Amino acid sequence: MTSLRTPARLGVSIYLLKASKVGAAREQIDALGVGSFPLTETIPEGRFFALPSEAEPPKWMAAISNLLPADATPQLESQSPGGLLWIPRNGKTFVFTFGHGHSKIKDEWVEPEFGKIVALAIVPQGQVREVRAEQVFAKRHISSERAPRASAVREFGFEADRDLVSAVEGVPELLYRGVFGTKVRGGMSIKFEIDTTAILATLDQIIERFDSNDHRVRWPQANNLVHVRDETTLSHLETLLDGILGGRDPQREISLAAPGERSGDKPYPQHFVIGRMNANAATSPYLMFASWQGHARSKGQPPNLETAKSTAVHLLDENKEEIGVCTIYSCMGAEITHNGITYVLSSGSWYVADQNFIVGTNRVLGQIDPPMFALQAWNSLDHEGPYNEAAAAADVDLWLFDKELVSYGGGRSRFEFCDIMHLPSKTLYFVKHPAGSAGVSHLCEQVRRTAETFFDTDPAYRQILESRIGALGKGWNTSWLRERPKRHEWNLCLVLMGKQLNELPFFAKCGISRLVGELQKRGFNLSFLAV
Repeated sequence: MTSLRTPARLGVSIYLLKASKVGAAREQIDALGVGSFPLTETIPEGRFFALPSEAEPPKWMAAISNLLPADATPQLESQSPGGLLWIPRNGKTFVFTFGHGHSKIKDEWVEPEFGKIVALAIVPQGQVREVRAEQVFAKRHISSERAPRASAVREFGFEADRDLVSAVEGVPELLYRGVFGTKVRGGMSIKFEIDTTAILATLDQIIERFDSNDHRVRWPQANNLVHVRDETTLSHLETLLDGILGGRDPQREISLAAPGERSGDKPYPQHFVIGRMNANAATSPYLMFASWQGHARSKGQPPNLETAKSTAVHLLDENKEEIGVCTIYSCMGAEITHNGITYVLSSGSWYVADQNFIVGTNRVLGQIDPPMFALQAWNSLDHEGPYNEAAAAADVDLWLFDKELVSYGGGRSRFEFCDIMHLPSKTLYFVKHPAGSAGVSHLCEQVRRTAETFFDTDPAYRQILESRIGALGKGWNTSWLRERPKRHEWNLCLVLMGKQLNELPFFAKCGISRLVGELQKRGFNLSFLAV
């Protein structure tokens, strides 16, 4: 039998505590009342906290028992012990978690990008197994893409001008495999198989990689958003967030997702309990903004920032066993502009665009030309519909397609060809009164759909469009729809009512920059017009 003291690699998750939270974290871990043991003399101030668990029947056994004879029910019990290893090293404090130990670590204690930074500093771009990212504007989708073997990052669907990378898994560079092994995953924590006989040397390597800034050199496209640390700026942002929470429709601007869902750092919760956890607590399979508002009001509390920071969210697995606790605030996602700069809130941390990213995005937007034919100016009063009608009525060569939906594709897909068309110059105008990044995202998607369908080799969409135009009864000549249009002969024009490109929130600019890059590579002509 192998001795317990045989040197071996052990799978571990390592968190780096914020310097300002070390005292609070240690106090609360000590308060757990668990067994605490000093480490060997070679690791001064290190402690191991044992987290035992009582043996009890698994929850699913109660349901299965109903299917078995009373005298033939097996007696099953399970245990899930855990542990925490506390090690200060060179001015930093690390916590190693084992078993369910991760559930005792509060997100506000730890450096949110520690593991990701270390992973990006040791994993080459050609040796990636998984990329987990969050779309930081518009619909705020979270995606996780995994390859069957180590692959180049360009083979993943990650979009550098849209996504906040929250976790990366891959094969370390050969230089670092002696320390980290052949697989490492970095998100909030760093996960790998550690040689327990060289734990201090491993921490020294981790510290060197974390402090090196090599993650920005090796992976510039994964670091377009940087963590905001200035306390004055953070205070202003939280004041603005509090104003949104107290507004008429905050759920339109704030999304909720479990912090572990964004980073994939902890087990994925299947159920949620907002507020106090007890045997009769109501669970929900989704984390809904309205549920928190209702809970706050039931307690006589306003749904503001203070309440969000003090309201617990219990994260449960598929058996409704608790696997973690966080706050409503740490679940929030939002986009806020302050002093002309756009910031993003994700998992309780604020981010801002890197300066090089800003310069590159603005450079792309500055190269977009105006259309050959300009639409009339907006009167600053009309909504999109009345403006489009007035603009099209100003010239006989302008055809109005706004609200003329074309049914095409599977299901009930119906969308506009464009808002206005100028056939002599072959210009399609897509008009939007922008209301933040979500509105601009909708505009970009409308342009994409037309680029995909109108210029397709399959004439089916053009045939349906011709039929739809004929049904309008305006006598328009539709012969131009009977041949496949040439991309370089047509112009797709984005029209914004009341705003120049440089007046948009930054992440709205990112959406347009990305659209321009995509379509220009495919031979399309794009233009921009502010009315």
